[in-house]
Amino acid sequence: MTIAYSMEGVQVSIWKLLPAKVHGVADYASAFALIAVALIAGGSGKAVGTGIALGAVLLIVSVFTDYPLGVIRVIPFVVHSAGDYIGAAALIAAPFVLGFNDSDGGLATFYVVMGVVLVAASLITDYGDTRRTFRRT
Repeated sequence: MTIAYSMEGVQVSIWKLLPAKVHGVADYASAFALIAVALIAGGSGKAVGTGIALGAVLLIVSVFTDYPLGVIRVIPFVVHSAGDYIGAAALIAAPFVLGFNDSDGGLATFYVVMGVVLVAASLITDYGDTRRTFRRT
């Protein structure tokens, strides 16, 4: 199944420095880090649940993204970019919205830093990296 989309005129990154393959490695590493740090650090249910939930969503989206490390490539990479920004906002806001910024300061700080790093990576990713050498037929 092919999904048609157009992002003509829409800029989702500032500099196109980070190739899709490197972005993919960062996605999987971030997903596993969010889950592992939440489970190892422990804390309130909201704090741990945030890391597990957002890490799992990132992992699932990565598996379904049409980029070099995608497995079931149905989400266009440029659409994935919107998820990157939404996920980053969720990571930064969650400790304050869910109220664990004081009680689980270590996890809260980790999530905010991960959110900022995700925004930074998104701003330099080449979402137009459409080389099809990685595309399965």
